[in-house]
Amino acid sequence: MKTTLPTILILILTFSAFGNDGVYLTRGSVIYPTQETKISLEKEILSFSVKDRLAYVDIQFQFNNPENTDRKLLIGFQAPTAAGDVSDSLSKANQISNFTIIQDGQILPYRLKAAKCEDCELKDPRDFNFSQFEPGVFVFLFEITFKPGLNQINHSYSFPASNNVSFDQFYNYILTTGSKWAGGKIKDLTVNIDMGRNQYFYVNDIFGQTANWSIVGTGKLTNEKFDYIDNDSCRMVRTLEGQLQISVKDFSPTKNIEFGIVSRYSFTSYPVDYDKIRTGKIVSIGNMTLEADYSKDELRLLRNTIYAQYGYDFNSPDLKEYFSQFAWYMPDPNLKMEDIKLTEKEKAFIDKILTKEK
Repeated sequence: MKTTLPTILILILTFSAFGNDGVYLTRGSVIYPTQETKISLEKEILSFSVKDRLAYVDIQFQFNNPENTDRKLLIGFQAPTAAGDVSDSLSKANQISNFTIIQDGQILPYRLKAAKCEDCELKDPRDFNFSQFEPGVFVFLFEITFKPGLNQINHSYSFPASNNVSFDQFYNYILTTGSKWAGGKIKDLTVNIDMGRNQYFYVNDIFGQTANWSIVGTGKLTNEKFDYIDNDSCRMVRTLEGQLQISVKDFSPTKNIEFGIVSRYSFTSYPVDYDKIRTGKIVSIGNMTLEADYSKDELRLLRNTIYAQYGYDFNSPDLKEYFSQFAWYMPDPNLKMEDIKLTEKEKAFIDKILTKEK
């Protein structure tokens, strides 16, 4: 008998949208049955930790089986193949690493399958010759026996960042599969996003007006927003030491999560700051290269942008006024210049600017 999957994935970015201007590697997903009418997804704590362009994902699921007997379900986890400006070898390789499902302290076995599309027949991955022109999907299959009452399932894996001409890195998570459980809702959802120390990143706001956004640690939710995906509003988040936490009750997932960094070296947002850069209202570090003929005043702003992004509180009134216009600027009156630990790339960039200033 053929094994098939329902159509559960709506591609946020297709190959035609990428052309040769971006690299889409893969995304993770809520584990799901084909369509469950009894077992409900009571709680999901979804945690992302990004380090060196890899997203490490840890998830705690709590399911409720209302029946008085055990129920065994075949569960799937979907990971689309790499697409865009990628080699065929990348398209053929599953980009999900360290895939682990744990129930009652036991690691569950899984089978890796593949298909041409989300609702196509599942076969052995070796039966396909995926490429950027013929993408497909990898599917992890495993069985879970749900005991009566509440069941705790732990899930973890990692996957690499994608990128395109506008964004240095972005990460996706297929949340819509959460609606495949009974009731079509995630009754209690918490999303934690830790992008690392001293970051400015975006998150698409798909969680509705009842969701609570907060910073655990040191940082702030800015007022800066932009429309990017399917007219969804993306929110810019500033963290020094800490993470973003989003919590929402009785959530019916109709869209997927995306978050990422616009620029690796400069705390810009898209397209708000890009418009200001084009009109000459602000200067941007970009890739830490001095490709334009900057004035001495602009060079001074570029040099001090490095320190501003670390939260340095300037004494010069003009610098204080200039950087105060940015939503990401969080001046720390306790931070001393000698306490700022610059990267080697930042040091080299500042030295180059100082030479030009002289």
